[in-house]
This record gives sequence, structure tokens and C-alpha cells, in this order.
Amino acid sequence: MGLLRRITRARLARRVVRRLRRGGARDARWSPRTLTIRFTAPGDTEPTVLQVRPLLTRRINRRQLDVFVAGLLRTPGLPADWRAAAPLLRPVLRGGAPGAPLRRPALPFLSEFVVVDHPETMTYVTPDQLAAWNVPADRVFAAARANLSGAVLHGVASGPVVVRFVDDGDAYWTSHLLLEGWLARLEGQVGGVPVAFAPERGTLLVTADGSEHLAGLFVQAEKIFMESTRALSPMAYVSDDNGCTVPYPAPPGHPLHHLADRATRLLAARSKK
Repeated sequence: MGLLRRITRARLARRVVRRLRRGGARDARWSPRTLTIRFTAPGDTEPTVLQVRPLLTRRINRRQLDVFVAGLLRTPGLPADWRAAAPLLRPVLRGGAPGAPLRRPALPFLSEFVVVDHPETMTYVTPDQLAAWNVPADRVFAAARANLSGAVLHGVASGPVVVRFVDDGDAYWTSHLLLEGWLARLEGQVGGVPVAFAPERGTLLVTADGSEHLAGLFVQAEKIFMESTRALSPMAYVSDDNGCTVPYPAPPGHPLHHLADRATRLLAARSKK
């Protein structure tokens, strides 16, 4: 490895460590041998190990780095009782999260987590917190989903279009894929059976199945997924007969099979890192 590359890695690692410490993380330290940063987030009892290599493959500015580190930290001070906590809960779709938060399987390689929505950040709910609130996990997940707006789009598309939802921090657009029936209700707004992409946490792309836009969205979603520090999934999703979000069906012989299969393999590979 060249000297310049070692210096670049060390410089980036020091920036991440400084931000983690300012955010309240304990024992944040950099290991150049394993290219990892080990730290304990506020409220956690177990350390988190962060792989630095993925950050080096992208050019990220200071603001993007701050956003990335903020996503690794949880703020202390969860509401002490269930009555205060319930209205603040939101569901989030993630591949993983720092610490050992409450989670349940949602889609291939993705899980559903629950967070407490604060004005400036969000706190992941842990299984231990359920004991403090004296509520079962199913009730926590149900309350979080019920708090989503289930936003409705107005107007009807005259033909297949692409609708892009960009999260302003409060909308939780990608989390809407967890709501039964929500995606299917967009049929009139996209001009056909809705197909959705959630390439990063703050971006949701929806178009109609069979539209001229669909193949291009596979390519666009992959690009966003590969370049984002908040990557989620390059896969496409639809609603099944029960209104539940499922992967877009494209078996061998389907005209988009190679794109759907590539997206699945990309997410699987990223999930193993």
C-alpha cells in the first residue's frame, strides 16, 4: 500500500473518531491493521465496529461525513414511559443499525427497526427498553407504523411517470413500504401497477410496471445505492395480493430478469460486508 493511501485512510479515520467522540461515543479508536473504528455509542453496552473501507470508495464532504456519523450514534434520553414514547415512534427500513436495537425481518437483507423521532435526530429502540415500557414488541412495531402519515398523492397520471419522494427528515418515505397497501394505492399517480425503489434512506422512486422508465430506474437506483453513504437497496419492490411489499418478480425469461437479479446480488454482497 502506498504512503499516500495510508495517510488518506488515517486522516479520514481521525475525522470520524473526532466526530464520534464529540457525539458522546466512548472508547472510539482506529485500527489501521483491520481498517476499522471501534466505539460504544451512547446508551449501548456493546461496542460497534465500523468498517472504514467503504467510506474510502466514495468522495464525501464534511457535511456528508457529519450526517453519516450522526446516523451511527443514538441520543440518550428515551421517554421513560410508554404513553410519552408511543406518539414519537416511527418504523425504519435498514440493512443494519448500530448497537443491538429491536428489529424484525422485513424484506430480503433488510429489517424493520423502530426509532424515537427527535427534532434533530432519532434514537433506536432496544429490546431492553421494551421491559422499561412494559409493552410487547408487536405493540411497539404497530404503534410505530400507525404514526406514519400514509401520505396520499393527488391527481392522476395520463401515462406512466416516475414519482420521486425525497425525505426532508420528517417524511420517512422509504418506511412507507412497510405499510400494507400503501404502495398499491399509488397506481393512479404513476399510471400503472406501482414498482418502487429505495436506493438510499432518503429516496423513494416509483413508476409503473411495464413502463419505459422501469429499466432505467434499475440503473439509476444502482448508481444511487453504490454512491450513497446511506445506501439501502438497489432492488425493485411491488405489493403482493395482501398489500405487503415484496421484491419485484422477474424470473428467468422475464425481460428485466438480468437487472432484478443483478440488484439482488449487489444487495446480498453489500450485506455480507
